[in-house]
Amino acid sequence: SSGINSEWPLRPGGSVLDDEETDRGGIEMNANARVQLMAKLASGNQMRPNKKTAPAAEPDADIGQKVREMLGGSKSSSSDPSPCFVLRNMFDPSTETDPYWAEEIRSDVIGECSQLGGVVHIHIDKDDPNGCVYIKAINGSIANACVNSLQGRWFSGKMIKASYMQPSEYSKKFDGSEYLRDKLDR
Repeated sequence: SSGINSEWPLRPGGSVLDDEETDRGGIEMNANARVQLMAKLASGNQMRPNKKTAPAAEPDADIGQKVREMLGGSKSSSSDPSPCFVLRNMFDPSTETDPYWAEEIRSDVIGECSQLGGVVHIHIDKDDPNGCVYIKAINGSIANACVNSLQGRWFSGKMIKASYMQPSEYSKKFDGSEYLRDKLDR
């Protein structure tokens, strides 16, 4: 395993936003970043009434909550995201030859997440062609830090895609994971 790194493929003297690929395809954002962008756009897009037009409707006080719900977020705890998330593109099972490749990935992911607070569960789906690693952090704030840290980083020559999972979905997939509280070590 070549480890996780935060280097972004930049052109000399340029930024990722100067890249033609980014221009055509846009910037990949995680759920939190989309919510923040939508809330910011909503707050800055209020009509100002003038004498010739009817008064503008009051802006929705909790547009961020509505966006979170649309993106699959929780209704009750909008400030704390799910502690459960999945990393995709972590490996290609058809090309892995080292008999300990899954253990190396497990160790690397736990090590990265431990720097941000830690995880209580990890599962490497060794047969998944999307290279999925399922993770439950100690809490939603730590999961948020992990997702934000790992999203878009490079691991073994592949760009990581991180996304949240609902705790109920995670518990269905990994029976008993809702009771786990002890931080994992490498």
